[in-house]
Amino acid sequence: MPAEKDKKLYIIGIDSAPLWIIRNYLKKADLEGFSEIIKQGVLTDLESTMPPMTGPSWPSIYTGFRPGEHGVPEFLKMEPDYTRSVVYYDPGIKPPFWESIAQKGFRSLVITPAMLVRTPANKNIDMITGFPLPPKFSSNSIKEIADAHDFKGEPEIEAQMKNSEISKEEASSIYKEGIRKRAEVSKDLIDANDYNLSFICFTETDRMQHFSLNKGNWAECVIPLYEEISKFLKWTERRAKKEGAAVIVVSDHGAQPIKKMFLMNGWLMKAGYSKFKKEVEEGFNKASSNLALKYDLREQILRTIHRSGSRKAVYDKLPRFGKRMARAILANTLSGASSGNYNRIHDFDYEMSKTKAFANIANCPVTTIYINDGRFTHGSVKAAEKPALKKRIMRDLMSIKDQKGKPLITNVWDADEYYEGTKLFIAPDIMAQAKDGYLLESFGFLKDGNLFMEPEMPKSGDHLRNGIFGAVSYNNKIDCGKIHKKKLYVYNVQPTVMHYFGLAPKNDKRYGPIF
Repeated sequence: MPAEKDKKLYIIGIDSAPLWIIRNYLKKADLEGFSEIIKQGVLTDLESTMPPMTGPSWPSIYTGFRPGEHGVPEFLKMEPDYTRSVVYYDPGIKPPFWESIAQKGFRSLVITPAMLVRTPANKNIDMITGFPLPPKFSSNSIKEIADAHDFKGEPEIEAQMKNSEISKEEASSIYKEGIRKRAEVSKDLIDANDYNLSFICFTETDRMQHFSLNKGNWAECVIPLYEEISKFLKWTERRAKKEGAAVIVVSDHGAQPIKKMFLMNGWLMKAGYSKFKKEVEEGFNKASSNLALKYDLREQILRTIHRSGSRKAVYDKLPRFGKRMARAILANTLSGASSGNYNRIHDFDYEMSKTKAFANIANCPVTTIYINDGRFTHGSVKAAEKPALKKRIMRDLMSIKDQKGKPLITNVWDADEYYEGTKLFIAPDIMAQAKDGYLLESFGFLKDGNLFMEPEMPKSGDHLRNGIFGAVSYNNKIDCGKIHKKKLYVYNVQPTVMHYFGLAPKNDKRYGPIF
């Protein structure tokens, strides 16, 4: 395929879009844009990263590499002192496809790519940065168009939903308006400029699904967002047909309703792999008004330290000595406190000298477990002990049963095989996946010892390992039947884009172009 400078490609990114929602509502809702892709092209599953989360998945779409290569394991990464630091995608580690084609003279429009928080230097790229930080603009002219449509990025209303300050229905309307504004900005820019690549990413769907998928009226809140995206998709398809271009629809992962949460750290405690500090255990066992007040105060402080929603934590901006000081104050003055049955677990709650493994960061149907070895400041597991310990934990995970006595865990993986010795972050040692409808929770503990609980409101829905990949071409014929037979991964998207523009992809060579 020659590298023709007039070739055009449109990519619509939808965060957390599962195939089952599109198929089930294709005739019930106004999803004409998706219907066109199904009739004229192909719409199928696309397997995500491990764990299947926004943080690592979008950079894998951009680069064609696994998280161990592009440097984004999740939204957070583990530090040697057990703290968690916010991490974003750094194009300097592995470049995204728009930068790779820009170097060859192709011009790109990139609107709100998730996990990218700084604008590029290349003049061939017009950009508005995306979730999870407020948008930045690659030029004043781009900002002026955004301002004309009052577009300020994804609406930051997650905290208001958590606090029940706004209803799900109100949130849906706000998110729908955010999608519409982003679409109008994109249309203006595409109409005014001769872009070879236009990549527009919508992330509102993920937030709305988290708060609603296990509710009876979830469709009333979620489907209007897909309908709004479908309108823009239809506009894009009409334009692509006139230009002889191609359109791709891609998601980083899917979504599902959550019935129950399983507390992975509670299980690790019961199994003897983790240990609380003595004063924390006493706080759980001797609940008093004083301890309850102490715990509530601690949680209020921690919530103040962290900004609302899933935005960057103020704590993360502190220098390392500042983080240590803040943690020491909380650990020394507020440890051993407990209020109510459900309690948040923090790094300073563990007796790390007696803790062999702990779950952390991942809070979705796939959990990540870290073995407390020499990578950490208080590692208790020697290198020689680690292989046998890992096998034992993996075996024990597969024995976990749900509340009806059925197997809960469907897959367990040795994470070393996935992260392949990365030096970019401390990688987890084990990953485990729960069956559909269950979430493996990594941040809490039930004082009564129960391991199952009802999902919190922001976890009414959560992720699936498969999102969507769709394509329709109005120039070169795509063999849809052939694509349906392929096993597709998020890592296949970057080489597909590169191949489309006649360029050699620089990605993980295990993953080639889809067409």
